[in-house]
Amino acid sequence: MVRGARAEWNVLNSEFRIPNSEFIWAVIPPLLLLIYYYRRATAPPPLFLLLLCFGWGAIFGSIALGLEWIFEHLTSQWEDWQRFTRTLAGVAVRQLVFIAPIEEGCKLAGVITSQWLAGRRGNGRSPALSIFIQTIAIALGFTAQESWVYLSNGVATVFERAIGTPIHAMFSAAFGYALAREQGRRELREPREPRRLREKLPLASRLLPFAFLIDAIICHALVNIFSSAWRYNPPINLLSYLLFPFFLWLFWRMESWWRQVQHQPSIILISGITSIHRYWQRGLVAFALMLGGNAIFGFFLLVRTLSPLHPVQLLEPDIFWFIASRSALNSIPGAIAWGIYRYLRFAASRRNLS
Repeated sequence: MVRGARAEWNVLNSEFRIPNSEFIWAVIPPLLLLIYYYRRATAPPPLFLLLLCFGWGAIFGSIALGLEWIFEHLTSQWEDWQRFTRTLAGVAVRQLVFIAPIEEGCKLAGVITSQWLAGRRGNGRSPALSIFIQTIAIALGFTAQESWVYLSNGVATVFERAIGTPIHAMFSAAFGYALAREQGRRELREPREPRRLREKLPLASRLLPFAFLIDAIICHALVNIFSSAWRYNPPINLLSYLLFPFFLWLFWRMESWWRQVQHQPSIILISGITSIHRYWQRGLVAFALMLGGNAIFGFFLLVRTLSPLHPVQLLEPDIFWFIASRSALNSIPGAIAWGIYRYLRFAASRRNLS
């Protein structure tokens, strides 16, 4: 997952090792995701520029790691602080005040400096889309650096890091969208005037990325809090069941922003005419996120349980029945969530046609 909560999930069986290949396994999943977004973009910047942004993000990941090491070194001298951070309230304070601001601040600094260094070059036909996908590239480079640290120190597995590949991009999409939106407005208002002659944007517009930075910090902290909650006694550990639904919501939000910066129509789920109908539909969305997220969580736990086994053992009758029964059990809430999604899409499309 993310560096701020090192004990989110138990490391798998000690036999599962990655000899001399940590760097490859750390880099390949983020690069594949970057290429996926590059292929989806309607007017992307040059791929070489995105690869430079990827490396730039890894550099700022190292800077964030250094700042976190300094913070951990300073706070390790305070016994009261160490005791406090063993509680969930302490985890929340540590994430909100130190870890999440350091990591998200470094990523935003990477985006801003990359834009300053590149100037107007590489913006392509769609400057807003270019900024947004460069933000994703920097966040994925940050992820690669973090994964390499995790895998090199044996505190996570390839599977866990692969699952967590898009998480930093989903956090950073907030201020990436803010920067892209303001760039788009600037280009629409005065597309042909030299930069020095352009009217300055209002202060509120220029501060918008930093407001979205707070959003990214809060989302980052919540993920680490939810992923740490399982270590505590009930009912606190029930917060861990919010983790994967929250991931789904973050992914949906990033996809919505992705469509907006490409001037594509939004996918509408809330289409009710009356307030009661809209509240009902919002409740269905929340219910679908809970069902779908925890269905994914169930498959995640299943794969993590089976990872130490040899492939031949998976064909043994008891293990095969266990896989089939758990897969069927996890598929039921996922199918219900998909049905709710299709129902909301159908209701919205029917309303648009009427």
